[in-house]
Amino acid sequence: MRDYINRNIRIDGRLIPYPVYTSWEYFELHDGIEDVEDFVDSNPAIEELVTQILALKQSCFLLRHTTHSCQSLSDSLFSLKLKLIKELKEKYNYNFDDVWMQNLIGRI
Repeated sequence: MRDYINRNIRIDGRLIPYPVYTSWEYFELHDGIEDVEDFVDSNPAIEELVTQILALKQSCFLLRHTTHSCQSLSDSLFSLKLKLIKELKEKYNYNFDDVWMQNLIGRI
């Protein structure tokens, strides 16, 4: 997908500096997992939650940078993201590195 959008997101002609990452890329880049397919096959619930967390992170960022009237919606999505991160830790003992993802913004 990033190749299609040239690693950048443009909305109404504005460049939105947010990298688009998939859960597979997160597992490979952050966790150093070489056989992501095997990891995902063995841990489908973790992959699903990480995908949902990434989607919520991207949605919150876009809402906050493209609209002025969606603060409560963005806050609700942010709260849901935190709940999913907590569930991932408590239920699957997997730590999603939200700070690491946040530091990727602006690197592209």
